[in-house]
Formats: sequence, C-alpha cells, structure tokens
Amino acid sequence: MTKRTAPMRSFRQFMFQSVALALMFIPFDYATTITPAPNIEKNAINKDKGGDNENILNIHLVPHTHDDVGWLKTYDQYYYGHNNTITRSEVKIVLQTLLYSLPLNPDRKFTYVEMAWLHRFYNDLSPHEQEKMKKLVSSGQLSFANGGYVMHDEATTHFIAMIDQTTLGHTFLKEVFEFVPRSGWQIDPFGHSATQASLLSRRAGFDSLYFGRIDYRDQKLRIDSRECEGVWKAGSDLYGGVFWGLTGSYDGNYGSPTGFDFENGDEPVDETNAVQRAEEFVRLAVEQGKRTKGNHVMTTMGSDFQYENAFLNFASLDILIATLQSHTFDPDMIHPYTSIRAFYSTPDIYTKSKADQVWTEKSDDFFPYADCPTCYWTGYFTSRPGLKRMERFSSAFLQMSRQIESIDFKYQNTKLRSLDEASAIVQHHDGVSGTSKQHVAYDYAKLLSEGLHDAKDYVGDVLAEVLGGGGDKLEYCLNKNETLCDITQTATAANKTLYVVVYNALGQGRQDVVSVPVSADATYQITNLHTKTAMKSELFPNKNPSKIKGAAPFVLYFDSGEVPALGAVVYSIERDNTKSAVVEPVSFDKYARDNLRGTGNDIILHNGVMKIHLDRNTGLMSAISDKDNTISLKQKWGYYTSFDASVHGAGLTQETSSMPQQQHVLQSRRQLKHTSNRFSSTTPSKQNSGAYIFRPSEPSQVMSLLTPKKNNILIYKGDLVTEVHTQYSFVNQITRTMPGKKHIDIEYTVGPLPIDGDGVGKEAVLHYQSSVKNNDLFYTDSNGRDFMKRRRNYRPTWKHNETEPIAGNYYPVNTAIYIEDSHASLGILTDRSQGGSSLSSGSIELMVHRRTLGDDSEGVGEPLNETDGGMTPYPPYGDATRVGEGIIISGRHKIAIGQGNDGAAMCRQGMDAMFSPLYSFYSLSPFSKSSFSIIKGKLPNNVMLVTFKRVYSKENTFLIRLAHQYGTNEHSELSKPVIVNMVSMFEPFRITSVIEKTLTGNQDLKEWEKSRVKWETSNSDKEGASDVHLSNSNENWSQIELNPLDVRTFEVVMSYME
Repeated sequence: MTKRTAPMRSFRQFMFQSVALALMFIPFDYATTITPAPNIEKNAINKDKGGDNENILNIHLVPHTHDDVGWLKTYDQYYYGHNNTITRSEVKIVLQTLLYSLPLNPDRKFTYVEMAWLHRFYNDLSPHEQEKMKKLVSSGQLSFANGGYVMHDEATTHFIAMIDQTTLGHTFLKEVFEFVPRSGWQIDPFGHSATQASLLSRRAGFDSLYFGRIDYRDQKLRIDSRECEGVWKAGSDLYGGVFWGLTGSYDGNYGSPTGFDFENGDEPVDETNAVQRAEEFVRLAVEQGKRTKGNHVMTTMGSDFQYENAFLNFASLDILIATLQSHTFDPDMIHPYTSIRAFYSTPDIYTKSKADQVWTEKSDDFFPYADCPTCYWTGYFTSRPGLKRMERFSSAFLQMSRQIESIDFKYQNTKLRSLDEASAIVQHHDGVSGTSKQHVAYDYAKLLSEGLHDAKDYVGDVLAEVLGGGGDKLEYCLNKNETLCDITQTATAANKTLYVVVYNALGQGRQDVVSVPVSADATYQITNLHTKTAMKSELFPNKNPSKIKGAAPFVLYFDSGEVPALGAVVYSIERDNTKSAVVEPVSFDKYARDNLRGTGNDIILHNGVMKIHLDRNTGLMSAISDKDNTISLKQKWGYYTSFDASVHGAGLTQETSSMPQQQHVLQSRRQLKHTSNRFSSTTPSKQNSGAYIFRPSEPSQVMSLLTPKKNNILIYKGDLVTEVHTQYSFVNQITRTMPGKKHIDIEYTVGPLPIDGDGVGKEAVLHYQSSVKNNDLFYTDSNGRDFMKRRRNYRPTWKHNETEPIAGNYYPVNTAIYIEDSHASLGILTDRSQGGSSLSSGSIELMVHRRTLGDDSEGVGEPLNETDGGMTPYPPYGDATRVGEGIIISGRHKIAIGQGNDGAAMCRQGMDAMFSPLYSFYSLSPFSKSSFSIIKGKLPNNVMLVTFKRVYSKENTFLIRLAHQYGTNEHSELSKPVIVNMVSMFEPFRITSVIEKTLTGNQDLKEWEKSRVKWETSNSDKEGASDVHLSNSNENWSQIELNPLDVRTFEVVMSYME
C-alpha cells in the first residue's frame, strides 16, 4: 500500500517497454540468456571465501512486488487490470512478465509474496508454462517470502484466521513447488503484533520477519543507534525469538531507494550512465549500512504492483550490479568499507548472513503506529465494523464446517474451498482492516457471503446424513443476527413442528441460551429429544431498532442444556396456539415503584451468579457484583468529532479529498511524509481523521455524551432471560442477563451516525467507568493470544511525549480488554476487533462505529462514509456520491468482573465461546438420531481444538491443532502445562500415525528444529536446541503436553470406526 506518484515515462523507458513487449512473445526455450556472474551471494556469506568480509559491504538486492489482494480495486479488477480509471495495475501482467524475464539471466532472483494471486495465475497457465515456473522455483530464481494467501493485517485479525490464511498459501507452495518459506514479509501492515512474531513467524517455521512500518520516533531512534534489526521475543514466545528487520533502506516503507524506482519515472541504468548511477546507489547503500549491525544490507527493489515491466527493471538491475562489482569506488565514498559486493538475493539468503551478530532483544510490540505527531493509525482498529463482524463470524463458521466435513463419509471433494479462500482474502491488510475503497469492501462481503452459503448448505446436508434426516433440508439462517430466518418464521406462523439441531464446535461441553426468530405470540414447547426433557423457554418481542424489513416480531429463547463437545443435540419446537406468552415490558419508573429488591437508590437484577445494580433515578447501570466483589460501573455512550481540515482548519476540502482523481496528489503527500517531515515533532498538521487515522477535532477533546431517554427505559423480566432496553438518540442498548452466566451481555445498535447538523464525522464510543484503581495500566489482547501490558502516554522503547492524548493511547482490541487492581478486575469481551483504551483510572472505552467526511490522505482517496443505499460509480462514470443514510451496526460486549489481579483469567473464561457460539440448524422433518459427538468426552478446560480438518491431498489424513488457552501465571491451575490424550479423545477414529508439524503443517517440526537459524542476543547466549517439548514419535500420541499459550500442530492419519 505504498503511496506513489503517477508514472512519467521518458523516451528511454518507452524504448525499454517496447522491447519488453516484443520479448513477451518469444518462447522461453528461444529467449536469449545473459552469461551468469559468479555466485557472489555465497561468497559474501561464507567468510572463508570472502577474505576480510568485515570491510566489504554486501548489498543484497531483493526484487519484489507488493500486490494488494484488494484495496483501490477488487480482487478480480486487480488481477485482470480492469477499472483503470481508479489506478493502473494488473497482477496477471506482473506475473507473466516475470516468467519471461527471469530466464534471460540465471542470476536474476525475484521474491513473491501473495499466494492468492500466484495460485490463480498458476491455474491459468498451460502445463508447459507450469513446468517452466516450477523450474524457476527449483533453481532459486523465483522465491517466496511469507507465503500466505495474503499479507494479513496484524491489528484486526484473530489468530485462528491468521493461521488459516497462512496455511492455505503454504499448502499451495508445498504441494505444487515443494517450497517452504523461511522468512516472514509483513512489509505493509500498519503496526505489528506480538502474535505475528511468535506464533505466525517462529512457530510457522520462519527464521526472520521483515516489515516496513514502525512509529516515526522509534524509527529515528533505531536509525541513530544502528538497531533497525534485532531479535524479537514477544509475549509468551516459547520458541527462542525471531530475527526482525526493517525494509526499504529502513526509511519507513518497502520501496526502492530514492532515485531507483524505474517503473515510476526514475532514470533507468544503461551503459551511458552506469557509473554515475552506481555511485548514486552506493552512497545510499553506505548510509543504510550505518543503520544496522554487520556488513550486509538488504535493499528492496520494487513496490506496489511493480514489475509489470519486469524487463525494464531487470535490464537496469543487471547493469547496475555488474557496475557495482567491477567499478573501483573512491575510498571516501564507501568509507568505512574497502569494497562493495552487490548481487541478486532473497530474504532467505539475507537472513542467513545476519546470524553472526549479537542482537538487541525486543519483547513488546509495534502498536500503535504513527508517522507524524498527529497521524496515529488507530482508526482502522474499528473502521467498517460490519465487515469486521462478518469476517470474524466467517472464520468461526469455517472451523465448525471443517469439523463436520471430517465426518462426511461420502466425502469426495471439499465444498468449503470458497469460504476458505474468501476468509483468507479478507485477512488482507486492506480487507478486514476496513481501509479499502467502498466498492472493494462490498466485494469482500460478497466473497464471504458466497462462501458462507456454500458452506452452510454443505454442512446442513452432512449433519442431516449423520443424524438420519427425514428428507427436508437442514437449514442455517445466516441473517439470524437481524432476526431473519425464513424457515423458523414460516413454520411458527403455520403452526408446524420445527426441529432444531444445535452444534457445539468447542472441545468442552457447554450450556447456553438459544434464540430462534418466530412469527407467532404463543406458548412454545421445546423438547430435548436426546434426554426427552422439556426445556425452559421464554418469548420476547423484537423491538427491531434497525428497522430490518421482514424481521420476525418475536424471539424465542430456550435453555440448551448440555451440548457435548464437537457434538450436537436435536430439539423439537411445537406451538400451543391457544395462549399468548410474550414477556411484556415494564417501564423503569413502574418497576422502581413495585420492585421489592431495590436497596437505597439501586434496583437489582440477579441471574444467580451476577447482579446488575440500576440507579433508581436514572435507570442506568450503577454497579455489578458477584459473590466476591461489587464494582461501581457506569456506562456512557458518546462520540468524538472527527478532525476535518475543511471544517477545523485550512487544507484539503471534503469535496476534493473524496474524489478518486485526487489520488496521485494524496499519494504524493504520503511520500512526502515519509521523507522530509518524518522526524518533525513541530510541523503543523492538517491531518484528517479517516479510514486509517483516528484524530479527534481537538487532541484532548472531551467526549460528547448522549443522554438516555428515561421514559423509554423498559425492563423485560423473565425467569430465563432479563433485559433492560435503553434508548439514546442514535443508540439502542439491551443489557441482558441469563441464568448461571459469569458475565453481563451488552447488545447495542448504533447509527446512523448524524452528520447533517454540523457536517462533521463522528467516532462512536461506549465508555465504562468503574471503581477499579488501575491508574495508567491496562491490558489488551494480541490477536486473541497474549495480553499485552499498556501504559497510558508511554512506550517501552523510547521516551514518549504524547501529541494526541486520545488517539495515541488507542490500541487494537481483538477479543478483550481489562483493567485490574489488588481488589478487583473488570474486563470487556468484544465480538469483533475494535479500538480501545483506558484514558483515565477505572475506565475502559471501546470505539464501536465510525463515519468520517474527510479523506485521511493515506492513499484510499475517499472518506469512510458507509451508507445504506450504496454509491454512484467512480469518475469518469459518476462522482462517487454516497446514497442513503449512514449504516446501522449492531454488536455485543460481555462484561466480566473478578477478584484482584484476575483480569486475564477472568477474560479467558469467555473468549472461546465469544469466538465460537452454538450453531443452530433447522428442519421441518424429524431425525432418527437425537445427538452425536465427534470426540469422546471433552478436552481439558484450558485447551481449544483450534483446527480439525482434512488434508485434502492425503487419504484419511487430518490436520489437528491444539492450543493452550491460558498464559503463564494467569490462573493458579489453568495456567499449568496440560496433557492431552489424542488416542482417547478421538476414540471413534483409529489412529495409525501422528507427526508433529510446524504451525502451518508444511514441514516436520523436528526437521525444522535441526535447520533453523540460531540467534544470539545481548540477553542470552546463542540458541541451542529448542527447549520446547517435541512429540513426534508414535509412542507419544497419548501424552501431548501443551505449555501456556502454546499451539501445536499434528498431521494425523486415522480412519473412522463404525
């Protein structure tokens, strides 16, 4: 997502391009090749062949392209080069020209990253061309870094989705090319997580992790102290840390050095200017060498969608490298080095050259990212909350579907590929992040919707087969979150018996309240057909605050009873047509007068475990309590106004900043901010709040509060469910308790965010203010794994002077945020990624919705203004006008409280269930079986079955991932190492082989352990063998040990025993 200026073609470039186009029509076998140079890179790394290498600057030139899988254009548009009125990019041409240009010189190397494109391109090739590509890979000319399906985001992604998309790409590389990536390549994401370093790098079999973007102050400090590379041992890293380094000459991005972007206006290198250009290049390389340790530097040569003209790039690089090798440079020019070596290289080759140094160890993460004093990239933590929820749901639904696929006895070919690919594509760092153009966000949602429809139909068919269905289709309602479900609404309207299959995808049995949209106000009889018992139920009205057309008028709640691990129970729902049963609301004032459980100013609602205290005068929450604690807790709904230079100061106007034709102007500004202004702390800023950036209109703006409408506070009191409905101007909230639950549900509906009155964007926030004395400390999760300690107005790496006290203290909250003191803990669990913070002692706030009217000039070229009527076409066919009202979003928080310093364990108890709810399928026909379970018994309470899926290329083979879900010292018992017996767990299956693999399943763990690069840090000696317990042999199937927060992956061969 590097922002770049418009191409400006010189006559010389035109001639190169003409030759390139002609060469494209020459078959591989007849293409003229260039005589290879000596194997310089090996000599550079092997000291016995290179003499006194400490005085030689070894320049690793790494040609690459960064091909966003959606951003300004959709996945299809980027591939085929369509919609070029927005931007001129065509991935198919990039890959095609690489195939023709690489064989012309066997020294040439190229690093490719995004497997979504390569997989698609490879399948378009003829068998002959596929073989040519395989030869380029086996020769080392075509190499791969990262190797995921996309380059995923690191702030708004869940660790399970990160694993899945990386596995999809790694599986393709392994099965087609026998290639195993060894280097992480996260060059464009806007901040970097501890989970990426430990789990998605080291545990995935990477020796290194490279990226472009870190905070501008951190970057300056590292440049000055020669620490632009190091070893990152983050969070609960059990594996020894991973080597990390900045790309793009350590200048905050990943492009070519200044003056050497041949595709975008810089002068190519030829025989007439080779010496001059080589000297220019060497000056930059020597400067880069001063920013790190050792005498090897990596110079990235490429950027977004580059190498469409690979011939032009490689022709210049061939001559540049030859000149760098042969020319004698002025000693003063190359001081402190005595000579220069330059050669084509890859991240893997470069990584090995760095293993002889002692490195500084990093243990925190790289959030939040800022590239100027008012440019905090913390808005995207929340941007496009609807897409973020759809992505999270899709990822969980995919895990459930894979489990059901494992017991498909008629299995031939997977029906889950479309969902697998869609979920992977949306992990892209301009996908789930919410930072694409509007039409691209629509396309992401379309891909997910198509995948979900394919998966739900398939899973319904398999479940019906397993349970002995009677012929009618087993349906899943994807719009049940909007209280829309055709089969349940139709059946209850017609007084037909409805059968419900409730599936639990977690490794522990559980009990919950199930909701069903229904059409009739009646008494319903719900029977658990497995235990033959009647289940408690209640009927609630659907107030439909989002005004969903066709939504069911009622919601039927029933107690599920125990649903087995990886198993299902069948229920019947029958309607008694003679009696109304809907729970009637009571106004808050009447409830306050009549209710005898109020004490003082409080009314208390109790679910047997937790109590909600409601202030008698306001009707709002004043405290929550359990048997051990009472915490003062008040909620506030409000918003920050978005900074917009057209309103709050001179700068880009709302109208011009939203227009796609301004893109090159905005991209030029992006480049400017990465050069001359990058280290300035006093430069005045006209930075807008937008898709990437969160910037309140005032740095310390007081949040504008919404006042609840007291007359509209209603209480619905049932024996199973109790709800308090509170209405604000553009917010509707339901506070819900259910029996036996150790949390309080907050269900909210927010929008449309108003803009007509003041013409200013809004950032909607739910603020919790408690009596917990956390001072300036709070904790946020890292992609659902480690909890990272955060301190307000502080960074562990540098002395921090906060210029944006609100935006600069926001962090990504993927699943939970908590505060604690020695007496009590308060945690909030989220159903999607959101931005959050603790801006004062006792407080937690989460941004749930955003709508901005100014573009933030970070490249997307339009405001974040989602509307319910879509938009007109982009120029020149329209003016990209938003149509309709702002969108309405709904979501959930869970409030949990605990004893002192218990925040992490308290949140962990609910995180898995928040990710993976009970799944309800519906049929009008009965089943011959009333329950089943894929496994015997259950997993320990601190273990999650992350993955149970078929390995499609191998018969009777499954990939199984087990995760320890607690960190060290988070819980007195559940944080201890735990033993899992795979033999007894999968007793319905006969296991014949178990091999432990790296995280993505593409290499044996023991083999990787032997070959991995060992790193020495200033905190420790050089690594020896890993101290992580390896369980590879067949004898250890029943004794698989999981250490805190470990994730272990196994390839298991087994067959189902009838």
